[in-house]
Amino acid sequence: MSAEQPNSSDQLTPRALEDYAAALRSYFRKRCHPADVEDLVQEVLLRMHSRRAETAIENFGGYIFTVAAHVLAARRKTAGLGHPDLIESVDAITPERIVLARRDVDRVVQAIQDLSPRTRDIFVAHRFEDMTYAAIGRRFGISVSAVEKHIMLALRKLSSAIQVQP
Repeated sequence: MSAEQPNSSDQLTPRALEDYAAALRSYFRKRCHPADVEDLVQEVLLRMHSRRAETAIENFGGYIFTVAAHVLAARRKTAGLGHPDLIESVDAITPERIVLARRDVDRVVQAIQDLSPRTRDIFVAHRFEDMTYAAIGRRFGISVSAVEKHIMLALRKLSSAIQVQP
């Protein structure tokens, strides 16, 4: 970005505003519906303009994108999406989707149960107990490479189980 980094003693020049607006448009295009981009950019610029400059902003670029993230989260929250990481609205939960999801879960649980005891224990330790490969290796007395092979085997079998359609 070619804009200079303004601080509280500098004014946000029209050129700097244009540069930041372009960067903000790019930021919002990746995270929300295209129809909302301009409104969100204007909201960020309005907040920056109405900010009381009581303290200097050392990293203006970082600050403006933090404001952008807060604006986006607030917009999603007021739109009823709740969680700020959701970009599009959530599909309706239907009885059919519930039944299909339960079947998927049952297939995954069965696939985990079908793993050899050692592979299953290693997989569970990593995925459900959040153990590192090194810690699992120490627990089972095997190398990190062997742990990786067990995890890869488990993931292949789980992937195959998920892709099987009833």
